[in-house]
Amino acid sequence: MIAERFRTSDKNTFGEYTAHSRWPILVQNAVDDIGEELKNHSGESKKQGEIIEAQLKELLEEVKNNSKLRPFTQQETAIAGVPASFNEHLTDTRNEGVTWFDAEWLFAEIYMYRRINVLFRSQPLWAKFDIFDRVKQATFHSSFHGVVELALRYKTLSAQLRQNGGDSEALQILFKEFIDISLWGNATDLSLLTNATLEDIKSIQGAQARKNAESKIIVDDTTKAWQVLQKSGPDARVDFVLDNSGFELYADLVLAAFLINSKLAKQCVFHGKDIPYMVSDALYKDLLALLDNMKDTKFFPAEDSASREALNGFAQDIEKFLANGQLQFRANPFWTTELDYWNIDPSETKYGGAEVHKDLSESDLVIFKGDLNYRKLTGDRKWPRTTAWSEAIGPLANNGITLLSLRTCKADVQVGLSQGLDEKLSQEWEKDHPGKGSWWTSSGKWAVISFNSSSH
Repeated sequence: MIAERFRTSDKNTFGEYTAHSRWPILVQNAVDDIGEELKNHSGESKKQGEIIEAQLKELLEEVKNNSKLRPFTQQETAIAGVPASFNEHLTDTRNEGVTWFDAEWLFAEIYMYRRINVLFRSQPLWAKFDIFDRVKQATFHSSFHGVVELALRYKTLSAQLRQNGGDSEALQILFKEFIDISLWGNATDLSLLTNATLEDIKSIQGAQARKNAESKIIVDDTTKAWQVLQKSGPDARVDFVLDNSGFELYADLVLAAFLINSKLAKQCVFHGKDIPYMVSDALYKDLLALLDNMKDTKFFPAEDSASREALNGFAQDIEKFLANGQLQFRANPFWTTELDYWNIDPSETKYGGAEVHKDLSESDLVIFKGDLNYRKLTGDRKWPRTTAWSEAIGPLANNGITLLSLRTCKADVQVGLSQGLDEKLSQEWEKDHPGKGSWWTSSGKWAVISFNSSSH
């Protein structure tokens, strides 16, 4: 039996808290940011921006007052290219009268970002403006020390890889290190890659650092992904279904560069978003901005020549991979619909699911990054937490895609746990969070690395 989806009305859940507390803050932040931006505008541009500002305030009141979720108008749909799936959901008799505080959590959250996008797309002079860019840039700027440290490690290890490319044991350990950095995104302290040589990485000290970090990874299928790449050979293609821009995107780029440099993959394909989305999700322009930031001595004022050289060198490597096609960026509109990934299927021809399936089935390994992708993979459903991963991902378990989900746990849904682990972690979290023990899955303190292949 297929479990029901999480709703914003589910009592004492992170979804309920998100609707009541987090969404109003998020929309208010957008109001504040456009207010700041309007100080730089005049004439018609300012006039259109003030219309958006007023409409964002109206949206904020809608959310706060638990209004009904309304369908998009014909004009909104045409101007902003809103997929018909949104209105089909809202006009379905099963969803009649849903409100912000009583709707499927996944749908309502994505619907909110579409509503915000429509406001900007409806004003010609603001149609391409990213309301979340200010926070994206500020967050990446604050990651300066981590960015420099990882760039220095990358430079050292890349040189060693070129000299010792055939050391399979070191490569497997490095693969695990870079997977972990990509997994934790901006939560990582980068302690896994101290000033390490390939020999150090194989040492007891390196193993201890990994062991300490891995205690919070409660499902770890990294070895299965490694085995896939070993079988695929040097012509392998690895895809990334991206999550956040900024440091997480940077960590993903480091993993991709490692895969290419080590000849574990010939090509990496990044799948990003086609509209500003979920505040920090990665657009193509965010990737280009990241590379510019790394070369910008004002944005990242490196303290010494080695750091500056490492930042420039990494950016140049990525630009080279983009230029020669070893790294590609695609933004299929499917990724910003509300549809879960059970729709990545040859039979889903209406909203791009079949097209995405065809693309991903040509990849040897598809890495789904982050919490939202995990929610979409599992349908954001109320599965018992011991439910097998292969059951929770539905058709994806056997329709020809080899996938690896890297997820820092930040929502209610959780599957694939061994018997008793949920109870143990709930008790642990309950000690400092009375009445909210089960919320450990929303804390960002634990993570899972979940693999599936219909051919393995």
